[in-house]
Amino acid sequence: MNVQRLCPVYKKWLQLNPSNARQHRYAMQAQTQQAHQQGRLDYARELGYQTFEAAKVILNALQPTSLQKVSVVQEDVLAFSTMGMYLSSLLAEEHRKRESHAILQECQQQLIAILPLHATNPSICRLIAAIQHTLEQTYFPQASKRLASVAVH
Repeated sequence: MNVQRLCPVYKKWLQLNPSNARQHRYAMQAQTQQAHQQGRLDYARELGYQTFEAAKVILNALQPTSLQKVSVVQEDVLAFSTMGMYLSSLLAEEHRKRESHAILQECQQQLIAILPLHATNPSICRLIAAIQHTLEQTYFPQASKRLASVAVH
């Protein structure tokens, strides 16, 4: 998904101010859910894309690593993943299966990409692995079954 929905200046601000950016992400998540509950699906979808992109920027922002920051990183991983799943479900509701699948693939690829950055932190690695497993089992059950049958033969 190469479409950018956030202004480059805003993205840069998110990268440079991850603590404040998290507050913006929370607000965007709430707005997305509120729009969805109100039946404003087009607006909810657009906000969902923006929130997903913001969560990705925050996840990739260079931040000092320490044991005190583990919970913050876990929160960022969860926020990115759950927003990806939520946006995917919004798209699936609108019968946009290709877009829904693309979001989940992007989510998986991003998690795989950041895994080496957290190799020294087993709890973050376990969280990423659990999310990957959930994505594979819940959202790609047919692909998993096909891969399993190919491996058997």
